[in-house]
Amino acid sequence: MIVMQYRFTLPADYNMTIIEARIAENGAKLNGFIGLLFKAYLVSRCDEAHTDENRYAPLYVWKNAEAMATFLQSPGFQKLTQDFGWPQIDTWLALRLPAIDEVRNAGWLSITKQHIAAHSDLSALALDGQLCAWDVSRWQILQIDFGDAPHAGRENYHIGYVASEAW
Repeated sequence: MIVMQYRFTLPADYNMTIIEARIAENGAKLNGFIGLLFKAYLVSRCDEAHTDENRYAPLYVWKNAEAMATFLQSPGFQKLTQDFGWPQIDTWLALRLPAIDEVRNAGWLSITKQHIAAHSDLSALALDGQLCAWDVSRWQILQIDFGDAPHAGRENYHIGYVASEAW
């Protein structure tokens, strides 16, 4: 499985209700997308205590590269890039995944990224998050927790909607 995320950081005075309305209007369009385990539509607002930036930063878990490529070649992704610009897309190979109900029932997602030191025992990495993945091109581990509140000291997002292949 492949974990994929891109982020759009928006101006501090950006009306984030525009993003929230976009999610409400378009979120369900990815339900039933072949090869999508889930997409969490993520928003952070600089007027909330847990973050200092306005962001739209969806997180996807794809069953395979073919499904991810199909999405990236779709009219929906093309529209996104026309509206917000060409994003840098981060990808990780999944090591641990949460149950879909854990994702659907959560209001918040909290992210931690850590460097994997050279010559580490890769079989002994601490996998503390509900979702864990690694990027071996940058030697980075991604750990994500889903819950009812943000976690201090982490990259936190409100989950606006969760789409999935099996709905």
